[in-house]
Amino acid sequence: MTFTSQQISFLQRLVAVAPASNRIGPTALFFSEHYSIGTPVGSEVTYSAQHHAAAAKLLQAHQLPVAKLGERTSRAEAAAFGGMSEKHFSAAPRARSVSVRCIGNCTLDGRSLYTPDGTHLVATLEQARAIACDQIMVVENFETFRQISSYRWIRWGGTGTLVVYRGDPESPNEDAAALVRERAEPVRGFFDFDPAGLIMARSIPAHRFRGLVLPRREWLRAAADTPHGRQLYDRQLRAFGSALDEAPGSLIRLHWEFMKSLASAVAQEAMLNASD
Repeated sequence: MTFTSQQISFLQRLVAVAPASNRIGPTALFFSEHYSIGTPVGSEVTYSAQHHAAAAKLLQAHQLPVAKLGERTSRAEAAAFGGMSEKHFSAAPRARSVSVRCIGNCTLDGRSLYTPDGTHLVATLEQARAIACDQIMVVENFETFRQISSYRWIRWGGTGTLVVYRGDPESPNEDAAALVRERAEPVRGFFDFDPAGLIMARSIPAHRFRGLVLPRREWLRAAADTPHGRQLYDRQLRAFGSALDEAPGSLIRLHWEFMKSLASAVAQEAMLNASD
């Protein structure tokens, strides 16, 4: 018999919480009818200490963990339990990892890190915390992140910059956010020049935020004069406009006032060939 993840969680809760009863449901009835774990009484299934002990024995008999596995459990650790797939209750393979690029003098354990154009490092959160640098740049879009050295107008200031990809469903956003939040260096943000991009900038710790990475305003004004830019702005205005009107911090407010004057937006990819 192979149990589903829902059934495994149900048994683990019986062991951990030792409830006196549960509402009648398909899972509770299943274990009552097939394994005599629980006694149906009216709209509930009641449990005794013997039932809680039986739940633990049933898990052990099927080579399943008696206690719920932690969120950081690796697939290798989960695979030690032969009664379930290593994918059950284990962290995704890329959980607690971030994608970074190193521009200028960045080091790890005293050794220089180098990421040529088109490449990047995928590091655990712990390893990424240990990379020495002078400043951090958070980048919204993955293609821009990979090609960041091709944006010739960006001024790096001769410092070591840890470029952090903000994340996506495969590279969880919360890991990149945790890295930025837990470090001490000043942070710049390189996002789409649109309302959503300004909202992302608000998530950077205010006391370390040093502004947005953007081309000159004259270039932005010309680049924003497109139907696509106006449509992008209009789509996001309703969702983010009020929050930006109330946004603290002069840096974001200045960009928001300029964006509202244009009533348009510019995607990161369009900035690749911006003038210096």
